[in-house]
Amino acid sequence: MRIKLTQNIVCGQDTFLTGEEYEAVLILPRSTTVEFETNSGSKVRAFNYEYEKVTPLADI
Repeated sequence: MRIKLTQNIVCGQDTFLTGEEYEAVLILPRSTTVEFETNSGSKVRAFNYEYEKVTPLADI
């Protein structure tokens, strides 16, 4: 699924800014926590209050 961050996420020395979009996967089927991979190859987790799902234009 495609997500857009609604809050800045600080992970170590990296900061991921509000409005950035990533391809993410759910951690568990019933979870709302997602994991996405950054350009540097790091894996970052975001909680449901830190992102929103982006609907592809083809689905509208």
